Amino acid sequence: MGFPFLHDHTLTTADPTAAATVLPRWRQLQLFKALAQEAGWGHLGQLAALSAVSSVLDIAGLGLAITLLLSKGSAQNAMPGLSVNLPLTTSLALLVGLILLRGLIQGRVAVSREQLRSGFTDRLRQQLLQQVFSASSTQLEQLGRGDLLALLMADINRTALGLDQAVRMLQALLAMLIYLASVLLVGRSAAWPLLLALMATAIAALLQRSGSWGLGRIQSRLNAALQRTVGDGLHGLKAVRAAAAERWLLDRFAQETAKGRWLLRERVRRRAGYNAWRDTLVVAIASLWLLLQGDAQTTDVLTTTLVLAYRAGSSLSGVVQARRLCLGNLPGYEALCLRREQLRPGPEQATGTVLNALALTTLERNRWTQLDWCSASRQNGRIHSLRLLPNQLVAVTGPSGWGKTTLLDQISGLQGEEHSAWTISCGGKCWQLSGPAGARQLHALMACAPQHAALFEASLRDNLVLGREIPDATIATWLQRLGLAHLLDRPDGLEAPMALAQNPFSGGEIHRLGLLRAWLRDRPVDVLDEPTAFLDAVAAAQVRTVIQERSRQRLVLVSSHDPALLNLADVVIDLATVAVAT
Repeated sequence: MGFPFLHDHTLTTADPTAAATVLPRWRQLQLFKALAQEAGWGHLGQLAALSAVSSVLDIAGLGLAITLLLSKGSAQNAMPGLSVNLPLTTSLALLVGLILLRGLIQGRVAVSREQLRSGFTDRLRQQLLQQVFSASSTQLEQLGRGDLLALLMADINRTALGLDQAVRMLQALLAMLIYLASVLLVGRSAAWPLLLALMATAIAALLQRSGSWGLGRIQSRLNAALQRTVGDGLHGLKAVRAAAAERWLLDRFAQETAKGRWLLRERVRRRAGYNAWRDTLVVAIASLWLLLQGDAQTTDVLTTTLVLAYRAGSSLSGVVQARRLCLGNLPGYEALCLRREQLRPGPEQATGTVLNALALTTLERNRWTQLDWCSASRQNGRIHSLRLLPNQLVAVTGPSGWGKTTLLDQISGLQGEEHSAWTISCGGKCWQLSGPAGARQLHALMACAPQHAALFEASLRDNLVLGREIPDATIATWLQRLGLAHLLDRPDGLEAPMALAQNPFSGGEIHRLGLLRAWLRDRPVDVLDEPTAFLDAVAAAQVRTVIQERSRQRLVLVSSHDPALLNLADVVIDLATVAVAT
């Protein structure tokens, strides 16, 4: 489902405090309707039921208090049959009991509400991550790490909070209407100051507008800016220190947090202004009404009238504040929709040739006799087709920046997949894959090791096997072959957690761990980008030996500047001359 009202680029403005465009109200309603539909009627129904329980308990306590006060203070205004003649001590004890029961049940309601909210936010996060992982390379080029972190860590929470506040608004509105109805039934003539208090609260809301939507959009931009700054700072502390970039990053952080403080002050200022207008107008109008009544009212009636008038104003204020909080958090869902729209598969991504589950299992478990790749695009790269054969190590070389990594990414289906097609020969049969859909299946059939390996803050085992079951002895043997056996000497060995705020490993160790991760996948095809980079002579020789052995068992493609590795290759593709040497 598309969101035409989201084609507003204010969310990507460089200055988070820049003026935010306010969507027309009907478009805001469209956005909220989309949020309600995404949450589902079941989710909304449960939220409404929990809110109804809370409202009933609230009304029960207030109703008893109103009946008690009005029947005692102005019995002549009470409707026949509704007066309560219980002793004061009994009435107060009953009121305390109801409030205690209300507190206990409200605790259960709060827990259930939080379970609903966390379930909804977890579902949104899972869907977003799934979209990110399945997005095309072209789509991923449009995204920033800070934007995604802001969505996952803040804006999705704001989305759920906006929905919750909408339900609370309806709850507050219902409670206010029932409250007013009970007052009208119990003491009709005493209801006028309550109606005047409602009018005063409405006037206060008009006099002090909240600007919730605009401030909410600023919050979305600020969340992304803060996540970019923090992500850049913590992504590699060693590199930050080496570049002496601490002061620059601290200044960036200080600037973003200063904008956050401005946003908080602005919200508090507007909320305080509204509360001041509301309290002043409610008391002033209620006092004016009492003055017009003359001296006929008793002190109890005067006190009760002021209290109930203020309560009426607070009831409508609850509706106003919930609406403003809903509008202030709804831009979080707008930001989420915008990013998901960018990640939504286009018509070209749904195209392509894919294989059934049986064919994929066959290709995963058996050796391939040939892999042909071709690209229909002539815009990027110097090579547009390539064939890999068993017992044949193919190496790509050429000057830096000439497209070695791009070529390997294209062959692996990690880039330019919409223009690529693959033909796989295995067991005397041929299978075709093409397009983004085919590329996603190809990823599972290849073992790829990029030039810059990524480590995760998990155990050494988890970093290597990624959830698969591989015997410790197998992992230990591989670590020994690659000169990494010393990593097992750490406390807890393979289970030792890897804290990566300041990377504890050398570049060569990280690179070999990335290679080992690929080799442990044991796939029919290995694609290795600069496999001997960052390595000393001994470690490079160990890696070359493994590559040469594996090239006799499966299809292997590498890119390299290493003369020794190029000498081992059966086919060398030099991008500088676009020539193939054998």
